[in-house]
Amino acid sequence: MALNEVTFPSHNGRDEIHAWIHTPAQPPRAVVQIAHGLGEHSRRYIHMISTLLDAGFAVAADDHAGHGATAMASGVWQDTGADGVETVLRDEKTLHDLAVDLHPELPYVFFGHSWGSMIARGYASRFGEDLSGLVLCGIAAHIHGIEKTLDRAALAAALAAGDGTEPDPGFQNEMFDGFVDRFGPDAGPTAWVASDPAVVADHSVDPLNNFGAPMSLRFVRDFVALYDQVNAADWPASIPAGLPVLILAGDQDPVANYGEGALHVANQLWDAGHTDVETHVYPGVRHEVHNEPASRAQVEATLVDFVERVVS
Repeated sequence: MALNEVTFPSHNGRDEIHAWIHTPAQPPRAVVQIAHGLGEHSRRYIHMISTLLDAGFAVAADDHAGHGATAMASGVWQDTGADGVETVLRDEKTLHDLAVDLHPELPYVFFGHSWGSMIARGYASRFGEDLSGLVLCGIAAHIHGIEKTLDRAALAAALAAGDGTEPDPGFQNEMFDGFVDRFGPDAGPTAWVASDPAVVADHSVDPLNNFGAPMSLRFVRDFVALYDQVNAADWPASIPAGLPVLILAGDQDPVANYGEGALHVANQLWDAGHTDVETHVYPGVRHEVHNEPASRAQVEATLVDFVERVVS
């Protein structure tokens, strides 16, 4: 396996994005780009990356602005800049172009998890001609806190009172309202991540993770703006007709409204005429279906099968 470690200037004009392009020992047959979730980083997908490499696919992944190795270098966490939506989409486009330069004329699949699933949906809407397939894992849809609890008027007022770089005073708590309500009185703040305690523990001690640290106010604004954009009723019509879509979620995941959000998005796509939509809702597991021991092998096999189908 060859590993190209690359950096490139972020669209935000502040960060150097840290990224990696993994190439299998045999000539690759496709490229899979991975967009990680909120408060984490791309090396948390190393098991999946290894599986994809073994299957003959190159993999491109980065640490988004305000996250992981990128934030370690800049010192700025949980902030993507003044124009956060445009930044995350443009940065993923830059990574795509670097991967294509290294591996031209191959089928290209975009995999996004959680916040990354929002980025993936926005990318498919903006740059859908780049893609041969779209994978939405831990899909962010029907989130109760964003749609019902968040005080949007108060958020707008707080943003108007400053420049947006101020730490969030608590709006992210409203966004993620009720995330652990179903998991018992002793549930920790990140119990929603996985049913397996070891995965939750690993998530909490990872030095490149930063979930729960205060976001900047403008990052809260941009997170919600992207969520609204990709969950709007007209989103399915904005992606290319015929683009294969794979949706993966756990039925105990509040980010996907316990599976209902995944099925809602699938139905939206079908109603808009997208007939190549495959949906898997895994029983008994929570958000990180790709890391949960009970579902990881099945998720990876489904992903490989999907990319194989795109290739063929």
